[in-house]
Amino acid sequence: MLQRVLAALTRTEGVEQAMLLDERGRLLACVGEEGKSPRIDAAIEATNMATELCSALELGNLYEIWCEGDERMMIDIAHPGRIVVLTGKGGRLARWRHALDRNRKIIATTPQM
Repeated sequence: MLQRVLAALTRTEGVEQAMLLDERGRLLACVGEEGKSPRIDAAIEATNMATELCSALELGNLYEIWCEGDERMMIDIAHPGRIVVLTGKGGRLARWRHALDRNRKIIATTPQM
């Protein structure tokens, strides 16, 4: 089920890869181009920096990160132990977020294998 949800996210315009990490940064599932390794390190680094910044500035909890440029990355904390990372080029990040919102409950409740 989880693979199907991630595969559906890659059909969103511009999304080339969708992955699910746990709170420790371990890869739980990934769907994308064959032979292309997921950018786990970049996602973990961005999440750690943003979490530290939210804590230091007392901004509250971190829910999502949008990284724009030639290559895009959207990190969404679907549940404390479920971090969804979408990467790709082009497309609209608002559509990426909408696609994630439609699948948030499934992502947050699918048991870890």
